Amino acid sequence: MDNIQANLNTKEILNKVIGEKWIAESSKGVFIVKDCILVQSFTGKNYTYRVVNYVTGEQKYLFHIRRELTKQDYGGVIDKIKALSFYDMKQAADGSEMIDVIFKDIFPKYGFIVREEQVQLSKHIYENMKERKISLSDVAVGLGKTHAYLIAAIVYSVFSKKGPFYKQMPIVITTSSIELQRSIIKEYIPEISKMLIENGIISSRITCVLRKGKENYVCENRLMDYFHSLDPKRKRSSEYKGLQELIQNRNIDLADAEDISGYDKRKINVKSSQCMKCSKFKTCTFQQFMKQARKSTYHFQICNHNYYLADILKRKDGRRSLLPDYQTVIIDEAHKLMDAANQMYGTIVNEHEVYHLMKKISPTHSKKKSQKELKNLTSEVMALNQMFFDVLTEQIPAKAFSDDTEKFPTTITSRAMTLLKKMVFTIYEISKKMSYTERQFLNDLKTVMDGLRVFLLETNIYWMENPKAKGQRMLASIPKVVSNELEKDLWAVKRSMILTSGTLAVDGDFSYIKHQLGMNTISPWKIQELTKTSPFHFKENCMIYIPKKMPFPNVDDAAYIHEVGQEVSRLIDASNGHALVLFTSYKPLRLMLQHIKEAHPNRQLIAMNRGRNTAIDEFKKSQNAVLFATGSMWEGVNIPGDILSHLIIVKLPFPIPDPISDYEKSLYTDMNEYLKSVLIPKMLIKLRQGVGRLIRSEIDTGVISILDVRASDNGRYHQDVLHALPECRRAESIEDIRSFLREKKENSYFE
Repeated sequence: MDNIQANLNTKEILNKVIGEKWIAESSKGVFIVKDCILVQSFTGKNYTYRVVNYVTGEQKYLFHIRRELTKQDYGGVIDKIKALSFYDMKQAADGSEMIDVIFKDIFPKYGFIVREEQVQLSKHIYENMKERKISLSDVAVGLGKTHAYLIAAIVYSVFSKKGPFYKQMPIVITTSSIELQRSIIKEYIPEISKMLIENGIISSRITCVLRKGKENYVCENRLMDYFHSLDPKRKRSSEYKGLQELIQNRNIDLADAEDISGYDKRKINVKSSQCMKCSKFKTCTFQQFMKQARKSTYHFQICNHNYYLADILKRKDGRRSLLPDYQTVIIDEAHKLMDAANQMYGTIVNEHEVYHLMKKISPTHSKKKSQKELKNLTSEVMALNQMFFDVLTEQIPAKAFSDDTEKFPTTITSRAMTLLKKMVFTIYEISKKMSYTERQFLNDLKTVMDGLRVFLLETNIYWMENPKAKGQRMLASIPKVVSNELEKDLWAVKRSMILTSGTLAVDGDFSYIKHQLGMNTISPWKIQELTKTSPFHFKENCMIYIPKKMPFPNVDDAAYIHEVGQEVSRLIDASNGHALVLFTSYKPLRLMLQHIKEAHPNRQLIAMNRGRNTAIDEFKKSQNAVLFATGSMWEGVNIPGDILSHLIIVKLPFPIPDPISDYEKSLYTDMNEYLKSVLIPKMLIKLRQGVGRLIRSEIDTGVISILDVRASDNGRYHQDVLHALPECRRAESIEDIRSFLREKKENSYFE
């Protein structure tokens, strides 16, 4: 009985839980114990008793009897209440205090280190969620931003005015990498959920669901048709067995089907154009998964940037959304959001897809007049399609083929425009003449036609991709100002948006990313900015080497390749391998690797070429290899420990010119202003991403070598580079590197 609080508070608490609509207005408060109130309701025959945690809103039916409880009954009732999971939940007075409790009291019990900067970051995110503001946070590696925003989101949900945690609309988390999405779902959320339940912060586990495009899932109909078409004797046994297992276990996520080839996955994945007319639509495992995933019962909906933007565009067009309604969005790896926006707001016409669609629509028999007409029309489109891409390829400047660009400038000449218009008209004629059976391809046909029509306009930026791969060529386009679309579609909405990354700011300034993402016209009070440095001891554990005498970067100059190649050789010797050599394009990589192979015939040198996915794994398994890489190796790759102890950056990573950057450049009359506002920020962000590959933990040690003369003491970008990088020791010579590594590494490192 001592646990029962004075009934003086019962009426006040009862009004609170009724006001939150957690119980009916006719309910009566009996007594309060801890943070729980026992409430009574009368049905006319029985008295029903429920317990409500008036802080979290969680409740539980206890029992019903024909008479009202008396004080003599209270002891037994209290014992029942004490047995409830939410009876002794530890609640803070507000969200900020709860964040302190979680990071400073609970997490240390499980081996986590208290980082005040991490706590401040979490509180910053929480406050911006509460105030429905936009948060931009530049957070260096090692601070623990994933834990920071997950805890902020959970606390926001617990203290939201809309009710208990489990009744909230979900929170969307979007990232650019599948690795981070998987880590959040399989590691972070289960671990956090367990800790918070064990310490009474929440009473039930936190739920989440990974959302991906349809092409990532199995179509059971296509799987069965494809499987029955195979000859087991001619199919690789592991792949055949993998397909068998898919049928048996009914797992529809292709990411889990490791033994199945990419070719097989394309044969069995879901095709959107075929779903609605499928006879098994109502019983389809994929459709059942989608129906469940769209529910707002999950606490977190996790997806990539493209999927999130696809949802935005569907809502904008009045179509059915991919995601349920949500209360806030966390955009991790936000520096990649613009790349995703260029893809999602853009248009691509694929030569192969047009040809393949015409082949599917073209009748196999042409006895009837209508079949002959349709066959002639599809043949005409196939011919026009090839001629159109041939003309576009001819317009690409010869110089573009010598660059390592993926976006080739071209011109839609009057001849190309004539072919384009004729192709659009012929496809329209096909749509009118298709039979009932062929009309299953109508959506695909409309998509192609709409894509081609975009190129009839002169308001977009366009380019070619894969111009040398005849049959696989693509014509791509984006609006000239994608940032304007983002301003209307993302930032004008009244909900909190949390953007975070390790590389959002340039020397603490967010101007560049705000300009890129269309935030320039947003009221300053609505955007909150925060920069957090790394907790790692860079000055003690990392050294920077920038030689003073290097030739100016020129990949076509044999003397440049030779001299820089010699410097790379000396640096590799100094660190006994254990090195990643980063290039900005493939051409200098190939030329320099050839030179270095001659100087190091016995050292393991690994080249990461286009399409080679095994190079990183091969490097991780090595003892002291050297990895030569470009492209994706500049970011998102984690190689902790001594395997990578020397990062060699051959050239400052200024962006390779392409039609998008050419348009950006045309907007500036002063080239120095363009350099300052666009090119230098882009370069510094990419540089920070590259440098982030080296020190991945508090015990990592290593060297950063930058071989671009423009970063040297008298170079144009020396101060910009130094301000962008963590404060480290400076090496004056290669011998300094040897001494530093001898000081930091075990003897086995040099064996």
